[in-house]
Parts: sequence; structure tokens; C-alpha cells
Amino acid sequence: MQINTFKVDKAITSKNEDLFSRRENATTLAKIIKSYQDEDSISIGIIGDWGSGKTSFINMVLEDFKDDVNFIIINFNPWNISTRKQLISDFFTKLSAEIGRTDSSEQYQKLSDGLKALSYIFKPLKFIPGLDVFASIASEVSGNIGNALQKTAEMTKENLDDTREKINNEIKNIGKKIIIVIDDLDRLADTDIQEIFQLVKSIADFKNTIYILAYDNEVVATALDKIQKDKGERYIEKIVQVPIVLPKLNKADLTAIFMQKIEQFSFVYEKFDKNEFIQNLKTNHFVGVFENIRDINRYLNVLKFEMSVIKQELYLYDFAVITLFKLFEPKFYEFIYNYSEFFKRTALDSDEKNKELQKSTYTNFIDEQIKCLNKLNKEDVKNLLISVFPKIDDLYNRDFSNSKDRSDYKYKHRLAYSDYFQDYFVLNFAENVIRKETIDKILEANSHQEYDDIFNEYDLKELERFKHLAFKMSIYTKDFKSSEFIYYLWSIFDEFYGEKDFNKCRAYLEIFSIFKEKENIVSDKLLDDTYSLDVRMLFIYSCNFSNEAQEYIYEKELKI
Repeated sequence: MQINTFKVDKAITSKNEDLFSRRENATTLAKIIKSYQDEDSISIGIIGDWGSGKTSFINMVLEDFKDDVNFIIINFNPWNISTRKQLISDFFTKLSAEIGRTDSSEQYQKLSDGLKALSYIFKPLKFIPGLDVFASIASEVSGNIGNALQKTAEMTKENLDDTREKINNEIKNIGKKIIIVIDDLDRLADTDIQEIFQLVKSIADFKNTIYILAYDNEVVATALDKIQKDKGERYIEKIVQVPIVLPKLNKADLTAIFMQKIEQFSFVYEKFDKNEFIQNLKTNHFVGVFENIRDINRYLNVLKFEMSVIKQELYLYDFAVITLFKLFEPKFYEFIYNYSEFFKRTALDSDEKNKELQKSTYTNFIDEQIKCLNKLNKEDVKNLLISVFPKIDDLYNRDFSNSKDRSDYKYKHRLAYSDYFQDYFVLNFAENVIRKETIDKILEANSHQEYDDIFNEYDLKELERFKHLAFKMSIYTKDFKSSEFIYYLWSIFDEFYGEKDFNKCRAYLEIFSIFKEKENIVSDKLLDDTYSLDVRMLFIYSCNFSNEAQEYIYEKELKI
């Protein structure tokens, strides 16, 4: 199977990539920021659930500032810093470096040096509110290493307020607004979230600075509750003057995006019905399970990888469902595997149908497992189970009429078919499994030598593998007509341990039974003593069993 490459879960960077009609809101916010003339620092909150597109929205806002010389953009992602214990120090180090790179003029370098001084002040164990520890810092950075470092040493001798005042003056001198973006706040530890909000509120609230903070409100409020005695929400309100809540993504939009991405999948598999797969996704409550674009991308990447491993052996819709459970509800996935008898087979056994208590026990047990789901919608999961497992369909819908046609479950390698159930849970298939590609080679061959090469290459003369070959051919080869293959099988009959074996005979009969146009077998071949008499009699038996009209013909041939 040929599949498109993986898609990295990256935020969009341009309004042209907008999938959720947010570009106008982004443009409006950019205009508001540009029109803000006050010197006082202001904080804007971009608020949304995990995976709701906060970073993408910010990128669309910042797109309008690319060529605006009146603004300096600095991105600080605390999630990426190397040392968790010096978060504030790293913040000022980042600001200092970005300002220094923006312009080499004296004004910019003075501002960069001031920010560098704050970085040293807030290194671990260096800053204790209310104590004068600047002397020790100065001694650390003294030594005439360079002009910038010397200026840093001099500024650290001053008190914090004086240092901040000098920084404010330098910011005003450069005559530009500084936009500082702090993303992924909701991914931080509680103590780090607390530090960032204290930083924005009272340490780095410089003149002409505009903070854009991206976070999940519930996560941040919970973290701040711990220092504000369950008043984290009110603490946020004091710091974030302009909260912008991104609306939850519309299910219809998510569905459209998911289906668009699925349509872009490239499948090379002649038995795969793409229209059937797409229709199953649409009608069986599958596409509605996703809550955000990040989950969609994550799922599709996993599905692409695992599809490349299964190599067309399984029914893709069933595999898509079980992969969904595996990724988002791993415990439920394990439950299905561990209690396979609840799910396997295409109908209830006759004794199960007559035991109402047993039916209730089954459904109650499954319902209890569904109640424990952590991420996926419980009703959606139940509907997906019904769409994949006929027994579950019968149990929940109390339909025991046997009126539903499930005859293709074996041919399509459906999950509910017992012989294939295990394969959906094990990426490394058992060694004796014969793949579809092997069957295809046999169907394309047409000479004794070609068949022999295939059998030797795939070790098909080993009895267990030959038995599995017979089983696979009974599924794939509905119109098998090659008499040359029959002759080849006759020729190797005695190579299977050189003795009569019930399993060997059964496997041969299974292949003979799917052979069409048996009348094309030449009579001389049936009389050819170079072939085992046992195998020729097996072939005749299979013919007689399937077509009584030919019984006399073959009996006559044997008597000659």
C-alpha cells in the first residue's frame, strides 16, 4: 500500500492556510494592537482548549506585523527552555538577545545590556525579594570580560527598580512597541505558570510592551488557585486585560477537514473499495469523534503508519476503528482484545440467543467498560462497536433474526471474523501467515517452474504454511481456473512428509473445491502414474462431491 508522507502537527503561519474562518478575527486584533497608543504594558490572552488552534491564530495576527517597522516581535516559548529552575532569567536572556539582533545601534545595545543584567539578577539563588544581593552578582560578572558584560555588572549594583526604570527609558528611546508572545503556558508545570504570570504582572511590565499569552483558561486558573487560595480566575482577570476566547471548533468543520485529509490518502490495492471506506466513515459515527485538529492530525499519522504495516491484509474501516481505540482509549482497546469472545463471530450462537440473562450480562459488562472511557464520546464508541462487530449489533438492537447478510466478513477479512481478529492487534503477523501478495503471484504464474519457485521462496511446502495457503486461496480466488497449478499440486503431493496426512488431504481438498472448470483437466493427466494415485483420487472425490453429473466420467477414467 502506498501512503502519503506523515504530516507534522505544526501551526499554520499564514491566513491563506486558515481552515476555521478566523482570519478576519486575526486581522481585527492586529488592527487593535496597532491602534494602541498608551505606554503602559498590556496583556492579551488567546484562550482555548488544547489543540484548538491558539498558535495558528497568533501566527495569523503576527502576519500583519511582518513589514511594520513600528513593532518588534519576540517569541518566548517557556516549554522549550533547557533549565526549568531559571525560567525568568531565561526570559530576559531571550529578550536581550532578540533586541541586540534587531539593531546594532547604541540605543538598542543599551536596552539589550539592561535586559541581560536582569537575566543575571534572576538566576537561581541570586534573587531573594527584599535582600540586596547585587554585590555577589557583580563579582560574578566582573573581570573586564568585555564592555557589555562590564555594563551588566554595573547595572546589577543598582536596585531592581532603578534597573527597570533604565530599561523603560531605553524602550521609549527606541520609539517602538515590543510584542512579546508567550505560547504553550498550559503545558507548563504549575510553578512555572505562576512564575510567568508574576513576571508579566510585576517584573517585566515595561513601557510600550504588549504581551500575547496563549493558554487553556481552566489549566492556568487551577495552577494559580494554589497561590491565590482558589481565586486563580480573578488573578488572571487582573493580569490579562484583553481576553480573547477562541470558539470551540464546529463539528461540521472538523468533519470536513477529516474527510478532506482522508480523501488525500493514496491507496494502491485492487480489492480496496475507497468509496465503501469513505461511506463507512460517514455513516457509522466515526467522523464525529474528534474534538480538535490536533487529534485529527495525530490520528491520521498513526493510521498512515500502521496501514503501511498491515499491507492490505485487513478490512480498512475496521482497522481504522480499532486504531482509534488504540490511540485514544488504550485500556478499552485492551479490553476488546482480552475479551475477544464477546466480539468475535458474525452472529450469536444459538444457545446465546435463548439466554436473556446472558445477553444482559454481556451488554452490562461492555457498558461498564464504556463508562470508564477518558477521551472519546461514550455513545460514539458504542455506535462504532455496533458498526464493526455483528454480535454487538445484535445484542444492543435485540435483533436475532439472522436476516442480515454477513457472508462477506470472511472474504473481506473483517475484524469480527475469528480467523482475522488476532491480526488487528499484532502488527508483526505470525510467521505462518500467507500474505495477499503471495496469492497474487500464484494467480499470475502459469508453469510448473514458476509455481515451484514461488513455493520454495515462501516455504509453502511446509504443511502448516500450505494449510494456510489453502485457507487464503479459498478467500481470494473465487474464479480460479489454472489447470497447470492443479498439476503442480499433484506433483508435490508426496513432498509433504512423504506420507498420508489428514490435514494435508484436507488442505488439498480445499484448493480443489475452489477450482473452476474442472472439465479442463486432461484425462491423460488423471491416468498419469507419475502423479500420486492418492492425490488424483482426492481430485476426483472433490469433483464428485461438487458435481454429481461428472461422477460417472471420472469413475470410467479410473477403470480404464
